[in-house]
Amino acid sequence: MKNQVLGWALAAVMHSGAVAMAEDEASIAPINEDGGEASPETSADAPLVLDLLIAHLGEGQGPVRISIETEGSWFVDDAEPFRTFTLPRTSETEVALHVDDLPPGDYAIRVFHDEDGDNKLNRRFYGPPKEPYGFSGEKTDRMMPKSFDYAKFHFDKPMQMTITLRG
Repeated sequence: MKNQVLGWALAAVMHSGAVAMAEDEASIAPINEDGGEASPETSADAPLVLDLLIAHLGEGQGPVRISIETEGSWFVDDAEPFRTFTLPRTSETEVALHVDDLPPGDYAIRVFHDEDGDNKLNRRFYGPPKEPYGFSGEKTDRMMPKSFDYAKFHFDKPMQMTITLRG
């Protein structure tokens, strides 16, 4: 009985966002063609490209599922994401995605490593995901950022982004 109460208490604390996650789980920086930081005068001439690195993959051999969302599709059950990608698991602990046709705007990214390949993010019986997951944005210290504002970023120039999965 004592272990069950402790488990539910831990789940409530984790779901509330009171547990701090590691800093720098997502970083965003504009880039130029040679890979260095873009200066303001060169970023306007560069094509709009998003280079995404997903780090800290889990142990399973299933694919990595990436969803680029708009505010209208963020955690809305019947809404289609703006764009989705499925990347095969490699022998590395990270995968990369190059997106060169994303129009300017505000977006948020959800990622999970579908370790067992069943096309869904599996959860523990008390709520938290069993499979590694992550989000874009600077404010992703919450377990599951329900608000679009926690994970959004403004895309109007070439950028690199790293999302480090947790879980």
